Amino acid sequence: MLDPTELFPEVPNLYEFPSIHSDMIYDEHRVGAYRRAIERIVKKGDVVVDVGTGTGILAFLCLKAGAARVHAIDRSPVINWARRLAETNGMADQIIFHQCDSRDANVGEQADVIVSELIGHMVFEEGMVESISDAMERFLKPDGLLIPQAVTLYAAPVCEREIYKSCIDGWKPAYGIDYSVMREQAVEASYVAEINERDLLATHQPIFSVDFLDRAQLEVHAEKAFEIHRDGEINGVAFWFDAKLTDTIRLSSGPWTKTHWKQCFTPLIRPRKVFAGELLDISFSMTLCERKSDRFSFTVEIPQIDDHATQET
Repeated sequence: MLDPTELFPEVPNLYEFPSIHSDMIYDEHRVGAYRRAIERIVKKGDVVVDVGTGTGILAFLCLKAGAARVHAIDRSPVINWARRLAETNGMADQIIFHQCDSRDANVGEQADVIVSELIGHMVFEEGMVESISDAMERFLKPDGLLIPQAVTLYAAPVCEREIYKSCIDGWKPAYGIDYSVMREQAVEASYVAEINERDLLATHQPIFSVDFLDRAQLEVHAEKAFEIHRDGEINGVAFWFDAKLTDTIRLSSGPWTKTHWKQCFTPLIRPRKVFAGELLDISFSMTLCERKSDRFSFTVEIPQIDDHATQET
């Protein structure tokens, strides 16, 4: 039998495709907010640690803002692109690259600022809480500063108009084959979607929030009651985030903004009619990656519908 690794010696994950980073770099809402925050926080001569540097855009912006030195950390081979970009742009002498998980890094000095954009579509699946908390404890000066300071995940019940039709109910019999098994798999996934405000069936609410400056423990279970504001049909729950980069600068991926994150849609097994004034109880749970070998998981349950959805990454 052929060894598949001989046929495909390097099959990159999604994060290792240039197109993903193009979406992030040319996301003016994302980079613009971080640039303004960096220009406000980073001072001339600062030492900065960039956790999850990717192609290095935040490290470069920190140097342009006056930082003397940046420790750029990323466990992905994408960091090699950042090295080449640093050389091309004459910044290589001011950046020290660390290709490893930030929790294994040793930068050898205390930082004035920690900057990070480990924000996933569900906010926490990229290990933001674990990585930033560790970096603050080991790298940051007692009076050091942090970008972002806090982040909150929001949720709302929705009637999504595209994903459910194509990715869930699209699994119909074909060529005489029953594909219902694939539909069962499809409803256990979450999807990047463009949610419009008209899709919302209730006012969005904060689900999970972490304030890094407060160093409070992140709660990993929440129960919320949503009051349905119009008759309609619920087929899932939408999620987006709000990040507090500084006291006055925020970054949101809500339905009213245009970012590469868009929104995240977690479908229900079956749609269900809802009516204005109805209270819909929804519980949310997640498991963080306390150890690097852990998998992030996220569960949504709606008792009235006897339904749940689970995402694991």
